Amino acid sequence: RVAAFYAEPIQGSGGVLVPPTGWLKALHAVCKEHDILFVADEVITAFGRTGPLFACDEDDVVPDFMTTAKGLTSGYVPMGAVFMSDRVYNTIADGAGKAPVGHGYTYSAHPVSAAVGLECLSLYEGGLLENGRKAGKRLMEGLRSLADHPLVGDIRGRGMLAAVELVTDKERKTPLPVAADPGRRIFDRAWANGLVIRAFNSGILGYAPPLCCTEDDIDGILERTRMTLDQTLEDKDVRAAMKR
Repeated sequence: RVAAFYAEPIQGSGGVLVPPTGWLKALHAVCKEHDILFVADEVITAFGRTGPLFACDEDDVVPDFMTTAKGLTSGYVPMGAVFMSDRVYNTIADGAGKAPVGHGYTYSAHPVSAAVGLECLSLYEGGLLENGRKAGKRLMEGLRSLADHPLVGDIRGRGMLAAVELVTDKERKTPLPVAADPGRRIFDRAWANGLVIRAFNSGILGYAPPLCCTEDDIDGILERTRMTLDQTLEDKDVRAAMKR
């Protein structure tokens, strides 16, 4: 019997893979039907990364458990949290009787991390979420405008989590050649251009800019991205692969 099912609303480390509309909601419904606990991994997507406070909110899904980290403290200090639904909590609490519901770890409730987490939550509620939504819309629109570039095979994402997939053949979606060492070379070019991205080995550019970005910040990201793409287009190994 299956006890629990884990899913990311958007797969981050796999190359920012965005599922079809309704996918998460359908998964949740199947789990509910078969009495399987649904665990949402929102370590990457939580706290406004995709627009709403939690990515599950967009699909009107309330998971049984949710794992979070990154945006909880904006990365300033280490902190992670596991949320549980009322149904799960009440089940445990009812079985515990008068005993407290405990789930302690060695570094639980670290005062510095807790203070930073509270301040971050205050910033989210004070307008940062809304700014992130606006910036995310501008980012996605801007990245989609790069679709005409000879190397761009796909542009995907939601809010301030996005990816640009580079190919040498748009129709066949042929990835950049291994000889071009895309993960390292693209990252180095972007870094030299003042752009911080995650460059996957297969030639995918990953974006997760801060929610506090201004319009000028987003425009700068887009300008430096096109510059990096143009430089990659001149890479001799990439050019050779495009001629095949």
